[in-house]
Amino acid sequence: MSKLYIIFLTLFLLYGCYDDKGNYDYKSLDSLLITLPSKTYSCLFGEKLQISPTIETTIPETDLIYEWEFYGKDGDNYWSRYFPVYKGKELDYTCLYNDTLLPGEGTYSLRLNVTQNSTGRHFYSEVVSVKLDFQLSHIGAMVLHGDGISSDIGIVVADEFQIVKPESSVIPEVYPHFYSNANAGERIDGRGQWIIQNCTKSSYRYPENIFVIAATDKGAVLAHSKSLLNNGSWNDLFNGGLNQGKPENVVINSMSFMAFDGGDVFKKTSTEVLFAVPLYATADYEYDFDPRILPFSHHTYKDVLRALLFDRAKRGFVAIIGSAGLNSFNKFLELDATVGAGSVNIPFNPGDMKADLIHMDLGGLGDHVLAVMKNDGGEYFMVEMDVSVKTAPETPKFKYDLMHVEDVKNNRVIDWAFGSTFMNMCYFATSEGVYRFSVDNGKTIRPEPLMTANNAKVRFEGNITMMKILKPDIFSGNNNDVYYKSNVEMVVGTYGGTSGSGILYSIELDPLSGRVLLVREYTGFDEICDVNIKGY
Repeated sequence: MSKLYIIFLTLFLLYGCYDDKGNYDYKSLDSLLITLPSKTYSCLFGEKLQISPTIETTIPETDLIYEWEFYGKDGDNYWSRYFPVYKGKELDYTCLYNDTLLPGEGTYSLRLNVTQNSTGRHFYSEVVSVKLDFQLSHIGAMVLHGDGISSDIGIVVADEFQIVKPESSVIPEVYPHFYSNANAGERIDGRGQWIIQNCTKSSYRYPENIFVIAATDKGAVLAHSKSLLNNGSWNDLFNGGLNQGKPENVVINSMSFMAFDGGDVFKKTSTEVLFAVPLYATADYEYDFDPRILPFSHHTYKDVLRALLFDRAKRGFVAIIGSAGLNSFNKFLELDATVGAGSVNIPFNPGDMKADLIHMDLGGLGDHVLAVMKNDGGEYFMVEMDVSVKTAPETPKFKYDLMHVEDVKNNRVIDWAFGSTFMNMCYFATSEGVYRFSVDNGKTIRPEPLMTANNAKVRFEGNITMMKILKPDIFSGNNNDVYYKSNVEMVVGTYGGTSGSGILYSIELDPLSGRVLLVREYTGFDEICDVNIKGY
């Protein structure tokens, strides 16, 4: 019976194949191409975002549905996805603040979703970025400058001072007196010292807690991060007068920022309005820390070394250790290289330098730190330390004499700067020029004038007043972007002695050779004291 079944089934299939004439009706589907005029857009909350797409298709317009979609959350939805916000081919959408979908200032993803009504097929544009702000802000370099009696803050908007690399070139704009113009001519009392913006990770969610802080020899002022309107003084950052009122430094530490005040250390997160009790009070500890703390983003010393400080009392280097790191600021390791050194011949003892700290930063090869020191005899020297090792005796690497350098010997150096992880990026400045040198396994330092890659000397107009390599520890926007030219952008300020004669030189460096690739000039300032990046 089963054999007969198989025979009949075979005959049936053969007949079916024979009867099939191969006359299939295939229908090609129409395509659709979406082109948007730009990849990035900017808009203020409350204003309209308008985009006109170009659509290439043979599908009838009456068969198409257009929906513009933002990526984010809506209502109680936990997962982020694209949500429609506007129907229509030409986007004409008023961007409104929304607790979930558009929860604040930042950069958001937008796309156009075109649906063919008859088939249900979807066609998507490329995703574009939309930067939303409550108020327009100038992103660029903050320039603290003045006449020695009072100070002002200028802003330079240019490609090299943007947080992320612009897709199209930014037209340079210079506002030498941005602060005083915003404050009815009022300037900042005192000679400028340092300037910073306290942009921590996720701080864009709490814009009311972001300030520009400008310090002078008479104190420090707070300025609104966008308008630079005066927002109070240094002491307004602290709760109940618990600080000494002596601004020394501000350090960005990921989700929080720290303030050094009269030897005490305070910490607060981006969600907190004011500093409370000190995280570290000098009176309660044996150390008197220099405010120039050097945090490390990597883990060293068996994954416990988090930052390097210099104790002004004992005149030695001290490391912050422990998994909590800067968040606790109560576990320290004195870098005494004689403890456990055995027969190791150390070139110097970081824990007992018998000298004062002049300047320190990450510099030289790998995870090395360079520090310029001055001993009691008035002699300058520089030390190189490796902060990636596991024991204190391994820390000191080389000690470099500096007294054979005439500018150093005769106290003509006004600034030092080191590029991280590159041995050829070592610099010092006098009032007359900038000089470059290399650190090479303890060999004699031989400075040369700052040169271009084509062996031309870089010349400056006026007297040099400051020099630094920009390495801002700031985070910008909801992507927590960091400065794209960090460690390769040098700034030099000069002054001709008269009002408005100050020049800011923007210098792009080649990290391998340490030489100059490009120089730009921005004018109209007074005597420039400090420069930093404004990311919000």
